Amino acid sequence: MDPRTLRRAGWLAFTMMWIPFGLLMVAMMKLPSGSYAWAELPEAVRASILGVAGFGAMAMLLLFGSLVVGWRQSRYVLAHGLPATAIIRSVSDTGATVNENPVVRLTLEVQPPSGRSFEASVEKLVSRLQVHQLAPGAQVAVKYDPGTQRVALVSNEA
Repeated sequence: MDPRTLRRAGWLAFTMMWIPFGLLMVAMMKLPSGSYAWAELPEAVRASILGVAGFGAMAMLLLFGSLVVGWRQSRYVLAHGLPATAIIRSVSDTGATVNENPVVRLTLEVQPPSGRSFEASVEKLVSRLQVHQLAPGAQVAVKYDPGTQRVALVSNEA
C-alpha cells in the first residue's frame, strides 16, 4: 500500500468531516438552549455527531497509518534493499515541519550498479543546518527494492 494514497484518503476524510459538522451546527441552532440526553436529540443532530466522529476517526487513522506504512516500507528497503547511488534532481518543500525543521521531497535518479537508472521520490526530515547539502546535482547513497523500485536514503545525515 502506498503511503501517499493513504494520506490523500485521510485528507479526503478530513474534508468530508466538515459536511456533517456544518449540518450539526445548523441543527443545533434550532434547538432551545439546555442540556439533552442522547435519546432526546433530534435524529439529524445524532446522525451529524456520528458523521463527524466517524470521518474524524477515519481521517486520523489514515493520516497516522500513512506515516506508519511509509516508515515500515523504508525500514524494509534499508534492511533488504540493494545499494545504489542516486543523484538529486529536485528538492521541494512538503509544507510539513517537525521542530522547525522542514520535511522535503527529493526527486532522485537512482543509478543501480547493474541495470537502468530510474526516477524515485523520497520524503526526508532535514535539519535546517543541512538543507544546503541536498542541492540538485548532489549524490547520495540509497538502497532500493528492484521489484517495487522503492528507495530509502542510507545515511541519517543529509
